[in-house]
Amino acid sequence: MATVVVVGGGTGGIVAANVLRKTLHKSHRVVLIDRNKKHVFYGSLPFLMINRRKPEYLQRELPRLNRKGIEFVEAEVTGINTGNSHVTTNRELIPYDYLILSPGAEHHPETVPGFFEGVYNVYSLEGTNKLRQRLHGFTGGNIVIFISSLPITCPPAPYEITFLLHDYLRKKGVRNQTRISLVSPEPGPEPLGGPKIGASIRKMLQERDICYYSEAKVLSLDTATRELKLDQGISLNGDLFMGVPSHWGPSFLRNTPVTEEGGWIKVNPYTLQTSINRVFATGDATNLRLPVKQVWGPKAGIFAHYQAEVVARNIALQISGKKPEYRYTAKGA
Repeated sequence: MATVVVVGGGTGGIVAANVLRKTLHKSHRVVLIDRNKKHVFYGSLPFLMINRRKPEYLQRELPRLNRKGIEFVEAEVTGINTGNSHVTTNRELIPYDYLILSPGAEHHPETVPGFFEGVYNVYSLEGTNKLRQRLHGFTGGNIVIFISSLPITCPPAPYEITFLLHDYLRKKGVRNQTRISLVSPEPGPEPLGGPKIGASIRKMLQERDICYYSEAKVLSLDTATRELKLDQGISLNGDLFMGVPSHWGPSFLRNTPVTEEGGWIKVNPYTLQTSINRVFATGDATNLRLPVKQVWGPKAGIFAHYQAEVVARNIALQISGKKPEYRYTAKGA
């Protein structure tokens, strides 16, 4: 009997656990560990912002996985021991025969002084829900949306948020009384999409009278003067600030054999296996880069989904004594 442990209850982790449970004999264990009882579908946060979703509709109870034969463990993972093949948590040691790491990226708002005090975190359920309530009574002013640093999960999301906000304020009848600014460290909109897509998005921003600041590094927010300070001596005044926090690799994996600088998990781009035998990783915590440009590949749920499919099916083949045959093609469909 083999035990496959999955760390993380996000898209990649849940897909991997479900595929394993469907493909493995019932005698094999599938264990999923997450510090939270609820899975949050972050892809719908922009619609929560404009009141087209309710918070409860974005969440699912992870203990429900037990009904499928997936053992859910609510615990904080504090480390992994690849020599003795076990996961360390704040509750117990959990042994494994195969390990799938899908913990997601950590968010660190503190890298921008003033973020905690004066910014709505549009990449968190709590922050977006508070923003939804604030926008409900918004009557006009300066709104500044910014990306703290790169890489981030779902690179198109800040642009989606900006366009949805524009449309929402237009329908409320207060868009003419509102100045919207978008600040990004990227060289231009959606650089992974290529020049044509970037030019198209830039045109859409201009047509909607949205101020766009590219190649801009956010330094701090002065909550007293309501100024967002950028490099090159630029300051933006705002009545409402919306921010994407800095993303880091998971802290419990730093200084372990499976990570590189920044805590991102090193994986084979085709099999998602780490440098350790029988240890794999999927999703936002990986160091996947595009093969030609060697820039960060998109970190998004759809990519984590297909990565998890590859990993889970290959593990199932290995457990059954067969040769792994699935390869990740770096596509989301």
